[in-house]
Amino acid sequence: MNKDYNHNEPYNPNNYQYPVAPYQSYYLPPEELPVHNVRVEINQEKPRRNWFQTLMRYALVWLGVFLLVKFIIPSYDVQGASMEPTYQVSGDRVLTDQVFFKVFDDINRGDIVVINDKSVSKDALIKRVIGLPGETIEIKQGTVYINGAALDEPYIKFKAHYNYPATKVPPDSYFVLGDNRPVSLDSHYFGPVTKDQIVAKVLLTYPWHP
Repeated sequence: MNKDYNHNEPYNPNNYQYPVAPYQSYYLPPEELPVHNVRVEINQEKPRRNWFQTLMRYALVWLGVFLLVKFIIPSYDVQGASMEPTYQVSGDRVLTDQVFFKVFDDINRGDIVVINDKSVSKDALIKRVIGLPGETIEIKQGTVYINGAALDEPYIKFKAHYNYPATKVPPDSYFVLGDNRPVSLDSHYFGPVTKDQIVAKVLLTYPWHP
């Protein structure tokens, strides 16, 4: 029979006997399970590049850029001195919008446009929009008046001294002038131009001349 611990005696762990099963309540450590070495293989092989698909992507990108520049935002060389000092005779090239300005009817005073009509000139002309549909344009000694009010034109360096009688701009038409007024072939010669005669709107110039 197990000897019970006497509380009056000093504690001595060697004198205490643990109860036996089925009354065991003390902790038994679990059996250690064997550990197996597991080898994980990682496939470090790089995926093969499909060169045909890569070349097709580049070809489609370049085709898109070509079509964009050719038919939607074509460029023009500036020739002649009619737009000085805004555009220089040599070295300037303009990038234009040929589609969206027509879709959104986006032509405003001060915009620079390209006119390409053989009845006006054998060459494409780059001019600035001065008068809008329904406005009355008059030029006195080179000063432009719109509906009787003088137009402020800070872009003019070479002022003209000609006169142009008061003329109402027809619907869907625009009065255009060159910035270099004394040498410009523009609306003061051939009158207002129709919207159909305007083939592009200038977006930017390169190389840039401030």
